[in-house]
Amino acid sequence: MTRAFIFMLVLLAAPLAAQGSRDNSDDELRQRLARMEAELANLRERIERQERGATDDELRKKTIVQVYGDIGLQYHMLFESQTETFNRPDFHLHIGVFGTAFEQDGQLIRYDARITTQTTDVNGKSVPTLSWQPLPGFGARPVVAFDRFLIEGELERTLRVTLGRFPSPYTGTELLFDDDYHFQGMAESVRFDRFLPASAHRFLPRLEIVAVQGYMAQNNLGLPSPTAESQPVYLGSQFRIDVAPLEQPAKDEDGRVTPEVTGLFEFRLVAGIHWFDGEEAIASNLGLGYLDGTTNVLADDGLVQSEFLVGEVYAEFIFLRAQRARVTAWFHGTFNFHAEPRGPGRNEKNEQAFDVGASWGMERLRERWDFKFAFHYFLIEADAMIPEFNSDTLNTNIKGWEFSLAVRIFPTVTAFGTYSITEREDYDLNGFGKPSRSDPDFSGGQSMRIRIGIYLDF
Repeated sequence: MTRAFIFMLVLLAAPLAAQGSRDNSDDELRQRLARMEAELANLRERIERQERGATDDELRKKTIVQVYGDIGLQYHMLFESQTETFNRPDFHLHIGVFGTAFEQDGQLIRYDARITTQTTDVNGKSVPTLSWQPLPGFGARPVVAFDRFLIEGELERTLRVTLGRFPSPYTGTELLFDDDYHFQGMAESVRFDRFLPASAHRFLPRLEIVAVQGYMAQNNLGLPSPTAESQPVYLGSQFRIDVAPLEQPAKDEDGRVTPEVTGLFEFRLVAGIHWFDGEEAIASNLGLGYLDGTTNVLADDGLVQSEFLVGEVYAEFIFLRAQRARVTAWFHGTFNFHAEPRGPGRNEKNEQAFDVGASWGMERLRERWDFKFAFHYFLIEADAMIPEFNSDTLNTNIKGWEFSLAVRIFPTVTAFGTYSITEREDYDLNGFGKPSRSDPDFSGGQSMRIRIGIYLDF
């Protein structure tokens, strides 16, 4: 009887033991699957890391050295008081290399070096704002020089520091600094809009401060040499704010916000201050390009009489902002707080300048048949700024207007043309247009400038 009872217990416990064994097996299987998934995840992460490293190496090899440049040809005509000043073909050449030396975790270090055709004026002075020069005669060697050599560091696309000789980081027209002019020293910029939330960034696309510290005393480069009386330096800064009040977030089919621009209007405002020291050393060592001498007011001793602390305001209105062909209107004004009166008993200081205009076309000419048409009117009094640094076709003591048109006729070739009518703002001072105070027809003192050309960039 006892044996029968024990046998019955064994029969009843067998299913329970089998169930426990299956439960243990399932737990072990789940644990093994979890370990395999973890190993696969680690393996996938290592593979992705290796692929990213290989991609970074490949991209670095591609971007460590890149060659760029442009070759330009133009026909340049200048007629002053209905008399031909020059009528000639010009050319210019820029060739440079740039690349990214380091990029990791939002940190970037890049370099840029460029040579260009160097121009001297009729007195043999170097001209820092002009790369166009007449076609050289057979056997003559055109002069080339390094106009750009810089090392630049960037952190999280927010802070940027540039060292060397670099193009102007400022916003605005060529009223104050020519596009060809390069500072030498150090520049910094901070993008405060990077700290804003994405929703605010759409309405405030840029909030930035830029500062430049330049030392203009460089031996053997055609620039002023330091003396005990004058250390030619430059200090300047700009504050810029862009506002897009009509911007509305765009969403894709899944309801996610896209970075597409939707607003048709944008307003840009810039305020700047610029201080130059060593203005006489600059005028004595640098040329203006097409003119034989400075257009600043000279004192009785023949030296530049004013100092230069220049304030500026630049305002730009962009319409059809979401379209490739935009309509843009601008005003750029400057005021020299350190300008001196013309002479005893005269209150005129010649301290103001402005450029007002409008354009229609693409912001940058990249694709075939991209175009840009512009018109602007300008007035620059003699001591409003240093004429060795602003546009080579303006300098100071000038007023007039200009039409310009540029068309991308091939993917790498752009045709351009400009037509301008100007005259001296003060006929007693040097400038474009011959003096004609005694001529009742002031058109006799006007100058007409026509430039037609092409340039190929690569």
